Amino acid sequence: MIKTRHVLHSASICAVLGCVLGSAATAQTSQTAQNNAMQAPTSTSQPVVHDLPQNVPGHTEYLDYLNGFRGIKFGTPVSQFKNLEVLHDRKDVKAYSMKGDDMNLGSVTLSQIVYIFVNDKFYAVSLHADGGFNGSNLLRVFQAAFGPGAHPEGSPTKTFWAGKVAGAHFYEDADEHHEVRGWIGNLDIQKEYDKVMQESFTAAASQL
Repeated sequence: MIKTRHVLHSASICAVLGCVLGSAATAQTSQTAQNNAMQAPTSTSQPVVHDLPQNVPGHTEYLDYLNGFRGIKFGTPVSQFKNLEVLHDRKDVKAYSMKGDDMNLGSVTLSQIVYIFVNDKFYAVSLHADGGFNGSNLLRVFQAAFGPGAHPEGSPTKTFWAGKVAGAHFYEDADEHHEVRGWIGNLDIQKEYDKVMQESFTAAASQL
């Protein structure tokens, strides 16, 4: 059984990096959304693991098989990407959109795709959609790829999947905009992200 890993909690585009690039406990709406995108929910529950080949969708091992997005592996240097446009730059943590990106994922039309880098290495991707038809279908795409997923205690609007190499989570806003976000990221690079964020929290603490 795959051990549950620490996967990130909350995010939105304005936000996709307010949290990732700023405070992980931001009180502002956009930054709260960022936390959703950049940090992973924690739970003692473990997702169901199916006895299928790693390269076959439908279970969490497929997360490890992909370990990336659209054929680009996590850990790939930012210099190997083309047509990136900076959304947020906080030195060691940066977020980009990609000019001319394909915003369709099967029957899902995405409103935003955010590529997140830590120390100039591809760390995670955050997929944003409205909370109607596109939102419900985005969850189904994640479940078709990674299995049914698990819910952190007391968080029915969050679903997460934990592999040994990569993790994913799906989050649905309860506010009026009702945006949904699907996040996929690398667990080793997440440690670098956590370190960078802790250093920023320590620096901020000296300003209190």
